[in-house]
Amino acid sequence: ALRVIQVRHPAQDAVSNTVAAADAAPLPNWTPGAHIDVVLPSGLVRNYSLCGPPGERHLYRIAVLLERNGRGGSRELHETQLVGQTLRATHPKNHFELQPAPRYVFVAGGIGITPILPMLRAASERGVPWELVYGARSRSAMAFLDEIAAMPGGQVTLVPEETDGRLDLPGTLGRAGADAHVYCCGPAGLVDGVLDLCDERLAERVHV
Repeated sequence: ALRVIQVRHPAQDAVSNTVAAADAAPLPNWTPGAHIDVVLPSGLVRNYSLCGPPGERHLYRIAVLLERNGRGGSRELHETQLVGQTLRATHPKNHFELQPAPRYVFVAGGIGITPILPMLRAASERGVPWELVYGARSRSAMAFLDEIAAMPGGQVTLVPEETDGRLDLPGTLGRAGADAHVYCCGPAGLVDGVLDLCDERLAERVHV
């Protein structure tokens, strides 16, 4: 049982919810890339990536993009007054684990920054060099830019589509080198574009 203690809007059409255990106990541990399945007040079940600091045991944070033509889960989170309410959720699960590597290249599209954000924190804390290429329809649609800018050890390229066009995926993957692991999260077209560009050199080091 998780009690919603804060709701914010980190970007246009995005909402973040910070929750704590309803009994104030420490929450289950988690690692970058993890998600939880949340039961919304209507009974809908949706999975959301954890995007707070890795290892935080008293608070979880999720962020959700408003999908006006979706199945209703995102609209419910955006339109329901959730502060003070209690939601049910599973323990964290991770099918997108950050693997040890000498260097990372992260590619994020829109709200796909959510599982990537804790990975950036982890790489910074470990002193591992990283590059983030982050695209969205506009700069105002990019979430958590202040947090990203405060993380040391990385190189950040922001690509607002309305002014700069789409991400240069061939150039980004071409800079990955022989030892970097590539992590990508975002719309299906972005993920497919990354996978289409993978060759034998990169195939075992690309995670989507």
